[in-house]
Amino acid sequence: MLYSIVAQIFSVSSPALKGTFAPFLTEANKFCQEISLCTTGGGTDTCYGVQSVSPAAHILRSSVLPGEMAFANMDWSKVTIYAEHLDASSITLLAAVYSRLCFFQTILLHGAFIDYGERGLVFTGPSGIGKTTQAELWQQYAGAKIVNGDKVFLRIAKDAVYAHGSPWHGSSPYCLNRAAPLSAVIVLRQSEENSLCRLTAVEYMATLLPHVFLPHWDKACLEAALESLDAVLAKVPVYLLACRPEQASVRLVRQVLFGD
Repeated sequence: MLYSIVAQIFSVSSPALKGTFAPFLTEANKFCQEISLCTTGGGTDTCYGVQSVSPAAHILRSSVLPGEMAFANMDWSKVTIYAEHLDASSITLLAAVYSRLCFFQTILLHGAFIDYGERGLVFTGPSGIGKTTQAELWQQYAGAKIVNGDKVFLRIAKDAVYAHGSPWHGSSPYCLNRAAPLSAVIVLRQSEENSLCRLTAVEYMATLLPHVFLPHWDKACLEAALESLDAVLAKVPVYLLACRPEQASVRLVRQVLFGD
C-alpha cells in the first residue's frame, strides 16, 4: 500500500494499516521509502535455533514490543520490520518513517495542529496540559479545523514552514491528512489569567525543545533534524500562552496574531 505523509510517498507492505492511515492512501507510485514486513520473529532463515537477518546500516528495537525490530539501509529508503504484526500504533514504524523524513527538512513535534483559514497553529506542551482542549476551543469559537491532536510534522518549504497532519495521533481522535502554512507555535501553560507573550531564543529553546522528537538513534538524522529545527525557529514565532480553557484565550491569540 502507498501512503502520502508530509508530501512524500511511502510504500508499506502491511495490510493492517487501516483506520488512521486510510486518509493517507495515495495512488502515486514514486515512493521515497519502502517498508517491508516480516513475521518470522526477527530473522529470515533458521538453522540450529539461530535466525539470520539481512545486513543493515541501522537497527532499531522497540522498547514497548521487544520482539519488534527494524533494519534499514544507510539513508532509510529501505526498511524491513520484523514483528508479529504491524499496525498504526507501531513506534518502530513511526521511527522508520521519521528517519527518512529527516532528510526532507522535516521535524516531528508533540502538539495539536489546527488549520484556521489556511493558517496553521500548533499548540505544544507536556501531556495533560490541554493541547487538544485548546484546539477544540478554536474549533468551537473560531471555526478552525483540528488536523491532529498529538503528533505534527513541520516541513520547510521554499516560501514558508508547513505543518502537516500525521497518521499518529495518540489518544486524540483527530487525524487528518492536511497541511497549512505555520503561523506560530504556541507553548501552553495553565493559569488563572490569560496572557500571551512572544518567546526569545533562549526562552523557546528551554520550553519548546523538550517537545520536539529528535532521532538520537542516527547521527545523520539527528544533525538533519537539528538543522531543520533551527530553520523552523528562524521563520516561525514561538509564543507562551498562559491561559484558562475558555473562549477568551482564543480571542486573545486571534487579536495578537491575526488582528481579528
